[in-house]
Amino acid sequence: MPVDPTIDDPERITLLDQCARFNDELAADDGVLSGDAAAHVAQCLRCQAEIANYKRMRRVMRSLADHDDVVVSDLEHRILVALDVADGTSSTRVPAVTAATIGGVAAAAGVIALAIRHRRVVRLAG
Repeated sequence: MPVDPTIDDPERITLLDQCARFNDELAADDGVLSGDAAAHVAQCLRCQAEIANYKRMRRVMRSLADHDDVVVSDLEHRILVALDVADGTSSTRVPAVTAATIGGVAAAAGVIALAIRHRRVVRLAG
């Protein structure tokens, strides 16, 4: 059991260990807790506040999804890049707006190529 030298109360240490043990479950998006986690949250104000913060964050993220602004669509890219930096993973991410633009240009080029080919086939047949 990890011991924090700044905490003198052994009960407090145990409670903090329990909080750390259930941290991933509290952050889960489903809102359903296991029996042990639910019992812990019922008595732990810190974890209740943590759940309230996660709910508030999900509500704000849902409200952002309703906006079609470029700044908001760039938000997901910035969050993912920040998470990559925090995790220490090095991945090159292409912003959604850039990927959509590249995809649109590629689709247009494909349509043009098909139209030109179709015209050549019709001319040769006629």
